[in-house]
Amino acid sequence: MANLVADFIRYIEIERQLSPHTVRAYTADIEQLRLFLAEEFNFPLSLVDNEVWQQVKDFHLQKFVRARMTTDGAASVGRKVASIKTFFNYLGNRHGLTTNPAALLRPPRSSRHLPVYLEEEEAARLLDIDFSGDELKLRDRAVLELMYACGLRVSEVAELDIGNIRFADAVVRVLGKGRKERLVPLGRVAADILHKYLERRREASASAGDALFLNARGGRLSARSLSTIVKKYGLHAGLQKPLTPHAVRHSFATHLLQNGADLRVIQELLGHTSLSTTQRYTHVDVKRLLEVYDKAHPLAQGEDRTSGKL
Repeated sequence: MANLVADFIRYIEIERQLSPHTVRAYTADIEQLRLFLAEEFNFPLSLVDNEVWQQVKDFHLQKFVRARMTTDGAASVGRKVASIKTFFNYLGNRHGLTTNPAALLRPPRSSRHLPVYLEEEEAARLLDIDFSGDELKLRDRAVLELMYACGLRVSEVAELDIGNIRFADAVVRVLGKGRKERLVPLGRVAADILHKYLERRREASASAGDALFLNARGGRLSARSLSTIVKKYGLHAGLQKPLTPHAVRHSFATHLLQNGADLRVIQELLGHTSLSTTQRYTHVDVKRLLEVYDKAHPLAQGEDRTSGKL
């Protein structure tokens, strides 16, 4: 019998067209499950590929999830649950698994944290990079400018090719989660910086391939390296908060909302399937909403918020 795990990885990569980041995550999750089952059944790991999957019960998977909860965060465990459910659905649909032990598996509840984001002044400090005469600093400025101007996921930035930047139309063609394509407007400042970067890139790496952002060796810049760049310049700007690519993406969405953009438009720009995902940004702007209320509502002027009295 074929190696079912390898078949599954090919399935999500080729047929489902999940992003390389998601494929790597799902692969690691199923490998963790294999290691757990090898110990649980006292089998050599090499046997946890085919017949063993028929023996897995729901309580085995629940035990695995409980074990991961002791070391991993709720979001990470939630993704592992999604990986396992997708894998066992695949075994049922393609390889005749008669009973699905993952059918009732549920992810743990995660506490909702307000997303970290930058104030507009902090975003300006982050992008204030003197790149004159320094090719890598010019690349870093282009990376940060594109992340902030377009609100892209770090995996989306890593996968960009030169052809994804359409200067004539002032848009970026992005392949998001599930390989869904969307077009994101490219602002003038970001376009100018990218033009400068591409001129230098062609001079230095004429045969480097199609990747938009290159590392010092001429290869494609990885998502991990992009995260390192963001963290580096966050410290350089003196920001008193942990800075990640996701925080830059949150800043993009928050600043759009603060300046009057419609939530549906923000949803499209971010590539969210569900509006409920985008609605997190309404919570970070409560202070501004209260300020508008105080200035505009006829009964707000006499209200004492601390005492609850008028």
